[in-house]
Amino acid sequence: MPEMTIKEWAAEYRAINDAEREMLKQELPLIPPKGSILRYFRLCEFVAKLSLEARDIFTEERRKHYLELETRLRKAAKYWNYDFPN
Repeated sequence: MPEMTIKEWAAEYRAINDAEREMLKQELPLIPPKGSILRYFRLCEFVAKLSLEARDIFTEERRKHYLELETRLRKAAKYWNYDFPN
């Protein structure tokens, strides 16, 4: 199976999102308030769980990034004769 280009992938993703958005526009007026509120809270729970998982996944990458950034800043400070605090 040939791989998609980024533009093809983005176009496909956009088409799926547009179709889903249209479906939700038609469905929303039919949902009773209680159902709408329940959907909202489920979405909040999902996003909260997702953000915790993302935080755990990216913690090590973020630490490496900041250590590399500190190294670069210390080199720049040394070059400019700036007394960088420890």
